[in-house]
Amino acid sequence: MSFHFYLYRAPAGSGPMTRWERMLAEPLGTVGEVKEQLAALFPQVNWTRHQSPLDATSDERETWFGMGPHGAALPYIDILLNEDAPGQVHFVVLNKAPPSVMRQIVSALSLSDVSAPESGDLVDLDGYTDEDRYFAKKPWP
Repeated sequence: MSFHFYLYRAPAGSGPMTRWERMLAEPLGTVGEVKEQLAALFPQVNWTRHQSPLDATSDERETWFGMGPHGAALPYIDILLNEDAPGQVHFVVLNKAPPSVMRQIVSALSLSDVSAPESGDLVDLDGYTDEDRYFAKKPWP
């Protein structure tokens, strides 16, 4: 089981992000742009901003946390958006996300891959349902 899922767009055949020697994920936009796209999908999510300095001489970067909704009929959503230099988001990070939520985000943002860093695997979003306990692994070269 994985608790963190990284959703991103990368060249075909890139494999899981934990195997990369350099950044292969394409920028998805600014924090504001990506947050706006996600808020359109999940308007019931509450967003909170956290700023922390990269180091003593650099500008601050933004991290946004999206939590919600709080209702039995709605899926649990826990999102992290981290601004990478220079002001771009490369990953939508979801914690304990059901595949139905990940499918919506992958489709809406035209993403290519979902990686489970704890196991070093790619996730096959069509290989399991929200009721399954474990995610399905996607084969890669």
